Amino acid sequence: MTTKMELADVASILHARKYAYDILRRLFIEEPVQDFLKVFVHQKMAEHFPFAGDSEGIDEGIHDIKEYLEQNDPVYKQEDFDALHWDFTRMFIGPFELPAPPWESVYVRKDQLLFQQHTMNVRKTYNKYGFVVKEQNLEADDHVGLELDFIYHLNQLCLDHIENNPSVDSERIKNLLKEQHIFLQNHLLAFVPEFANRVVENAETKFYQGMAKILKSYLQIDSEVLKELLEIDYDAE
Repeated sequence: MTTKMELADVASILHARKYAYDILRRLFIEEPVQDFLKVFVHQKMAEHFPFAGDSEGIDEGIHDIKEYLEQNDPVYKQEDFDALHWDFTRMFIGPFELPAPPWESVYVRKDQLLFQQHTMNVRKTYNKYGFVVKEQNLEADDHVGLELDFIYHLNQLCLDHIENNPSVDSERIKNLLKEQHIFLQNHLLAFVPEFANRVVENAETKFYQGMAKILKSYLQIDSEVLKELLEIDYDAE
């Protein structure tokens, strides 16, 4: 049976998703930067991650990050920051063989080649919603960080429409939510579980082990959240 929900409540859920995907995209799309780490640590962003306390995987990830931060200070100790930076680099960039390649194609194609039809299909979906990769043809579009950024982008489109329009088009909201659900199922969830497991197995810091656990668990939960949102009729306040 279809249930009803006020748009203000829908917006609250979307804001929580914005918080989650902003953290995930920032920490998986590029090497760590001290400015963001400072905010992440001082505001205890991991501890406030959505579904903290309700998800075993997310709770394990938060525990790992807290344990790492109790023993390391990547914000003010250069050697700790360098070690964290190297952990990201060796797993996702190189120069050696990558223990956890961050591209979807590596996991879903037998030949593991990038910039083939699979990558182009992801790009077509991006272009449909005005999401353009800054270094197109230098970084493959199916990088995990970019795919997370795309979900963040679509979620923001939903929020913008709800908060900036006096008359909300519920069909537009549902179409954006449906696109996110499809993209999660067909792309992120098609490879993130294995990708996250490789990060957990190969990371030299508890920080990235924890973030991988959070990523894996949150995407699975968010898929269910989107499914429920698609079954709701939205009422204006």
